[in-house]
Amino acid sequence: MEKKVLKIGQISDIHIGEDASLMQGIDVRKNFLAAYCSESMKDLDLLVLSGDLAYENAEPGAYVYISNLLKDCKVPVCIIPGNHDKVEVMEKYFDLKGKVHNGKCYYRYDIDGRSIFFLDSTDGTVSADQLSWFEEEAAKIEDEILLFLHHPPCHCDHKFMDLRYAMKNIEEVQATLARVKNLKHIFVGHYHYESVVDIGNQIVHVTPSTQMQIDPSKSFFCLSSAAPGWRVIEWGENFLETSVYFSKTP
Repeated sequence: MEKKVLKIGQISDIHIGEDASLMQGIDVRKNFLAAYCSESMKDLDLLVLSGDLAYENAEPGAYVYISNLLKDCKVPVCIIPGNHDKVEVMEKYFDLKGKVHNGKCYYRYDIDGRSIFFLDSTDGTVSADQLSWFEEEAAKIEDEILLFLHHPPCHCDHKFMDLRYAMKNIEEVQATLARVKNLKHIFVGHYHYESVVDIGNQIVHVTPSTQMQIDPSKSFFCLSSAAPGWRVIEWGENFLETSVYFSKTP
């Protein structure tokens, strides 16, 4: 019997502040809602928030706002932290029971007979413990799996982010990923722009931010747009299609 097509929404780099104040002149809450309430995000099977929920330093107000909003969400929600989040603060506001190990938030989520993995790159690395766990768990599964994490496990032709904020142990992570033969697609955020990078055995899908987009052609910080972006994934048996959407919200 053929498995159903799963529809997964990914929202990344939300950067909500402690309160409703504008962040760098941007209404980040409005931007988040533009993605969350988008017509493209209707009828999801799963919603993924892939890190940097908080603006800068794990502001509790960000987690209060998002967790209150998600109380009315009709589908499962999987959350991972980004470099501006702190797991020990997030645990107070989100149900991360069984997902935190030695201070790192990583786990496997099974849905409709398929498995999705989530790794923690909060400190700019994916720890050796996580990599070993991921390789061992993935080997238990015959079918294709998906992977979400915050940092791309590669450089992404983004001059500013590649130079200053790239993952610190790319080679180690890629070596592990290359051994996971049933992984074809990796979904990330962090770079505040849209990109697709082929790293050999896998394709890395870089999802834009709902906060703002950063110009990849400049080696210094340069805002390219304050319009929010997000991703929708349709994952079926032997196929995966994904689309990125941008709101007209300025």
